[in-house]
Amino acid sequence: MRPTLSIMISQLDRLILTVILSLCTTQLFATPAEPLSGYRLPVLRDIPINLENYCSGLATTIQTSSQPIAAEAQLLCAGQSPTALFRSLVASPYQGVGAPQITTITNLETEATLTSTLTIGYALAIDKDPVATLLGEESHVLTPYQQGNLSINASFLPPPENPGDADTSFAIEQSTVVDDNVSFTDISKHRLSLYVLHPDNFKFFLAARTLQTPSEQFRKAVVLRAVFPNPTEQSTSLSVTILHFEMNSRDQHEEVVDTFMRFIESDMLTLYQAQQSDR
Repeated sequence: MRPTLSIMISQLDRLILTVILSLCTTQLFATPAEPLSGYRLPVLRDIPINLENYCSGLATTIQTSSQPIAAEAQLLCAGQSPTALFRSLVASPYQGVGAPQITTITNLETEATLTSTLTIGYALAIDKDPVATLLGEESHVLTPYQQGNLSINASFLPPPENPGDADTSFAIEQSTVVDDNVSFTDISKHRLSLYVLHPDNFKFFLAARTLQTPSEQFRKAVVLRAVFPNPTEQSTSLSVTILHFEMNSRDQHEEVVDTFMRFIESDMLTLYQAQQSDR
C-alpha cells in the first residue's frame, strides 16, 4: 500500500502541519480578529516570486539545518544567486507532454571503492498552489515499486523528536531489493524535513530527505525538492528536484545506474500524474 501523509505522522501532527501550511491560502491573518490571550497572530509577508528570493531563503536554511544538504543546495544556488542549472530546470519543467526531461549532473564510478555516484535534476509544473504541492510530494512517491530487478518499498516510522532546525520532520525506513547477478536486500533509514524558507511567508518551501547512516547499498542519499510559485505563471507551482546518490556499484556501475534511473523516471511520471489528478 502506498504510504500517505495520514500514516506518516499522527493525526494531531498532521492537523498542525496542514493548518500552518494552509494559512497562505486563507485570509485568516488578513482579517481583523480578537487576538488570543498571550498570542500574536503574524502578519503574512509578501515577497516577490523570483529565484533570487528562493535562494536567499535557502541560504539561511542551510546555515541552521543539521541535515547534510549544503552540497546539493549549491547546485541550485550559489549563495543568494540562482545557478545556471537552477535557471535551466525552471525554464523547462515537465508538464505532462512528451518524454520526461531529466538532467544528469554526475554519473561516475570510483573503482577503488566500488562507488557509483549519480546526481540528477528535474522540474515539474503543477497546477496547484505551493502548499498543496508540498503536501502532495512524499505522499505520492512511487512505493512500493517493482520493475525489472529492482524493488523499493518505504514506510514511515513514528515521528522522531524534531531537533528544532526544521518546521517538521519524519523518519522513513526504506527496503531496497535487487535480484540480479549480484542479489541483495538493503534496509536504510532516512530523515525527511520540511522547511518554510522565509518567516511569515508560505510561498517558498524546501523538502529535504537525507540518509541517516550509511547502509550496505547507500553511502549517501540526498533528495531536495524546492517548491515555489512559477515566476512566469503564478497560478501553478514548480517542484524542482535534485537527487544525489552514492551507491555500492558491486562492480556493475552501468547496471546499477540504469536500474535507479528507471525508478527515478517512473517516480517522476507517477508523481506528476498523481499531483495533477489530486487537484
